[in-house]
Amino acid sequence: MSEGSIQEPPLPARSDGALPAIPPGADEHLLAAIVANMFAGVMLVRTSDATILYANPRFTAMFGYAAGELEGRPVSLLNAPGERSPEDIARDIITHLNAETAWRGEVENRKKDGSSLWCQAHVTTLDHAAYGTIWVVVQIDITAVKRAQEDLRRSEERLGLVLQATRAGAWDWNVQTGEVYFSPFWIASLGYSPEEVPPTTGFWESLIHPDDMPRVRATLADHFEGRTPAYECVNRLRRKDGSWRWNLDCGRVVERTAEGAPVRMVGTDTDLTNQRWSGLQEIIRICAGCKKICEEKGEWRTVEAHFGEHSLAQFSHGLCPSCVEAFYGEHPGLNQ
Repeated sequence: MSEGSIQEPPLPARSDGALPAIPPGADEHLLAAIVANMFAGVMLVRTSDATILYANPRFTAMFGYAAGELEGRPVSLLNAPGERSPEDIARDIITHLNAETAWRGEVENRKKDGSSLWCQAHVTTLDHAAYGTIWVVVQIDITAVKRAQEDLRRSEERLGLVLQATRAGAWDWNVQTGEVYFSPFWIASLGYSPEEVPPTTGFWESLIHPDDMPRVRATLADHFEGRTPAYECVNRLRRKDGSWRWNLDCGRVVERTAEGAPVRMVGTDTDLTNQRWSGLQEIIRICAGCKKICEEKGEWRTVEAHFGEHSLAQFSHGLCPSCVEAFYGEHPGLNQ
């Protein structure tokens, strides 16, 4: 086969629009031109000793070799070393070919300069009059795809670690259909297993404390209608065991219709249990006289008692300058 870039003239069309039959003896010349100009890399390997017989221009260019440089070399030369040797990798493929006559898969190869090259490979067995049984190897460079997949995997792993470290569960909501993706950590943080959680907003709404639902809906409406740049709301979610946890729900619409209606919204839920805080973004009733705080059950408690139980704040007592003056009058030492 010729490795030159052969350009065949177009065949004239017949009056009925079909191409004429290829003239006798021209088929091999035409096939050689097709193989030489293919976008995919093509290699022929003798099965008896796994020696490379031919590589088209695309194949040699992919691997960084010059024309004719691969012919006569062992095919294992192209396999990248890893946990297993190139010889072992080639041997496994050869064993499969001997049993099945065809093999398809992804292989990590090695260029002439030693750098890595990932390819999608398809290998078939063919009986040739001159060379005996050979393997026809077709490979396409998928290195860019593999790198993108690895970058995506690392990005997803990084996001998962961050969400886990911050005790946040992620969600992805199709507002138009009501379908929601809940991350595994979101599901587990509420005590459920994945098969117990339907991917719907209905399930999420069923977990929200009834007293918090009006605030959740109002906050969502503000964001949907563009009055707020993001959605942020503190609410209570019911765990599987029936207990309630305080939760910080944050999100943003990332896709809208041409008319501005929300299509897709993504966000996170953060467990506030460890923060022991139930007063975020809520109206706190404080007595104008004694300054006690009215809690959810209607009990009036001191500021120290309320925030000592519902936050991580610690307190120290003293007098402000105005109170010092009221109790002790003008006293330079006490007014410092």
